Amino acid sequence: MLLRPGVSRLSQTVAGHIPRAQTKVILTLWLHGPDTHGTMDANRTSSAPLGATAVDPRQEKRVHLAVPVKVFPDIKSVESHSCCTYELSITGARVAATPGICEEGQVIYLQRLNRRARYKVVWLGKPDTPQAGQMGVISMEPANVIWENEIKTRILRG
Repeated sequence: MLLRPGVSRLSQTVAGHIPRAQTKVILTLWLHGPDTHGTMDANRTSSAPLGATAVDPRQEKRVHLAVPVKVFPDIKSVESHSCCTYELSITGARVAATPGICEEGQVIYLQRLNRRARYKVVWLGKPDTPQAGQMGVISMEPANVIWENEIKTRILRG
């Protein structure tokens, strides 16, 4: 195929002059406050201008780190489930959802080694999404940080 003078290959592709493969694009947007998010499919419309970049409005630094923790779904019970984190901040985490976590707003205990604190579930991953089987939690006791000093240092360094 000959390129037209003064017209880039990209604009000819966009105009449909060069066949292209279809690609499904998924864009993750951070919405509704510090610890909630949603996923937007490329087939849906957005009010953001073309070329806009999704910005994470959360103020805390986060680090992707897999750390084993215990989740106590009922704070009145001694029943716990072991799971792993996906992402950490000083006062919040994204962790694997465990049995007994039923709804957003549920108060749970999260324990790392011998330190335990109350957390609130702020979001649950929807089935058939990349976040399925995950939950976001935020500490209800910000002064009671359960992560050891090495992890806190990694989070603060970002």
